[in-house]
Amino acid sequence: MKDTSFTFSRRRGVVWVCDIEKSSRILNNNETVEAIEEYLPRLHWLAKVFANAADGDFVKWTGDGFLAWFPVDLHREFGLQLVKVSKVIWHLSLINNVTNLGVPGKTRFRLKHGLTVEHDALVTTISDEHGEYHDLIGRAVVLAFRFSGMKVAFPGILTQREVLEALKKESYSQIHFKKLPLSSEERLKYFKGDRWGTVSLFASANRTPRQKKVSEVLRQVKKVIADAENPQTISDETDAAVRKFMEDLQS
Repeated sequence: MKDTSFTFSRRRGVVWVCDIEKSSRILNNNETVEAIEEYLPRLHWLAKVFANAADGDFVKWTGDGFLAWFPVDLHREFGLQLVKVSKVIWHLSLINNVTNLGVPGKTRFRLKHGLTVEHDALVTTISDEHGEYHDLIGRAVVLAFRFSGMKVAFPGILTQREVLEALKKESYSQIHFKKLPLSSEERLKYFKGDRWGTVSLFASANRTPRQKKVSEVLRQVKKVIADAENPQTISDETDAAVRKFMEDLQS
């Protein structure tokens, strides 16, 4: 039998924590508990596929959610990695909201996400006779868990200014964010009164629709019809993480 060994290292990377909205209430209700018991294995399977698609490590389940880690070697690589993670979060939330992961009944499941940048994570590598697996801790890791406790608009991401600045440098605009001020009560409830990392929070938000000209609407309609009549596979310009997810899903 192989002895258990522990090794430690300091790494930087992107932290993604996912949680299910109102999971405790659903679990404690005899009328809905069977639905979430059927839902959780499906979420777990999909989440691992998505994390791997964005070149990340699926660290662990957290009962009704999960922690994923995306190591970054160089500081300048944060932006590209954050774009990949943001895209898979968007797609996971979309699939979840549209399909309810195939769970029948009236119970609808919604996801909440905490997304942070960790510059000094302590990564533990544990090896035993069953294989090798990882765990990590850090200030931004804890912050991501607390972010995932707050409900915000689709796709349900709460994050920090540093993330938005990195996404902006990569010209990523698929998800719209707005600043989220915290009251003293909210800081105490969600962050135990700690101000670190909570001064400049940004939440995914619905865009304010602008009025469109008739000619613009007609152009969009024609484009939709043309795309429908000429279906194509995912192009080279489409994000690699999405292509990889589709390949894994088909297999």
